[in-house]
Amino acid sequence: MLCMLICRSSEKEEQFKVLVKRLDQIKSLFQQQHKEVRASVEDKETEPLLQRSKLKEQRKETEALQQRLNYEEEQLQNARSALQEKDMKIEDLEERIEDMKNNEQKQHHLRSSMKEKENENEDLKRIINEKDEQLQLIKSTLKEKQKETDVVLQRVHEMEEQLQKSRSALQEKEEQLKSFKDRVAGEVALSIKTGNTMSLNNPVSKNRLKEMYEDLRIDWPKIKSNLKSNNKHPDSVKELILKKFGEAKTEMRNRKMMIDKVFGLNVINTGGIQQKVDQYRQLTVQNLQMTLYSEKQDVGLKKPFLGNEAVNPQDVLEYLGSECFWLGCLMALNNPPLQPDWENHPPSMDRWDFFPRNIRTVSENE
Repeated sequence: MLCMLICRSSEKEEQFKVLVKRLDQIKSLFQQQHKEVRASVEDKETEPLLQRSKLKEQRKETEALQQRLNYEEEQLQNARSALQEKDMKIEDLEERIEDMKNNEQKQHHLRSSMKEKENENEDLKRIINEKDEQLQLIKSTLKEKQKETDVVLQRVHEMEEQLQKSRSALQEKEEQLKSFKDRVAGEVALSIKTGNTMSLNNPVSKNRLKEMYEDLRIDWPKIKSNLKSNNKHPDSVKELILKKFGEAKTEMRNRKMMIDKVFGLNVINTGGIQQKVDQYRQLTVQNLQMTLYSEKQDVGLKKPFLGNEAVNPQDVLEYLGSECFWLGCLMALNNPPLQPDWENHPPSMDRWDFFPRNIRTVSENE
């Protein structure tokens, strides 16, 4: 609308300029004619009356032209006033347009700022979404860890219950062992006073242990033949033998520690009392050794060797492991403890040569 007003104002201004130019031309023409008439009047004052009448008519025409000229000048003045008013309106419009331009720039600046803020908001939303995803992941991980923690706590609770049961069982065993110590002490008191010693026919003496170990070595070729024929690997068999002797040694050491703990309660480590306690303790170990020997004899584990008959290799391995563990227990309870001389067993071309020829004495902690 503003552009249309400006265009119309420009057209009016052009039309007004054309009108002013035309009026100037008419004014110049009238002025020229007036000069000519005036000159003609001055030169022809002596002409006839007809010419004077004609002159009067020309004067009238000149006056008429002068009036017309005045009218045109008045119209021109009015047009100039209108044009000036239009110019003022145009200036006012230009100022308004300038203000609008300034406002448009401000609005453009505001739009740019708003767009930047929107971009910042989008970035913040994206960051918030990422943080929210991370938070959800952390919560999920925390829940899993909580579940794992609950499982661990449950296992700890179960282990504590088992430990409590083990403590109760241990306390019961300690009470039984103490009762057994008192009973054994009463039974052997007479033999200690009379100076009697253990019989040379003791079935768990050092010599008897050597004989039992030698019996195992004598049985070994038959055992080895069965295992080889059933494609058993020598390394696995050797591992079984060493494992059973090691387990026997460890278990008997733990049992002797329990016996030492029982006999060490409320005992003054001076004088003859300590000597008697040591004797009672050793007799208890010997009775434990005899108990293990007697239990096997009572059970009577049968040797799985029936001439040339096929024997299940699993039964053979079970027998071998049982013999090694049983003999290892008896050796570990000897005073001092015994074990096969693994360290001085020379290498052999036979990969199945596992058992040393001799047994040797070892310390309690070895």
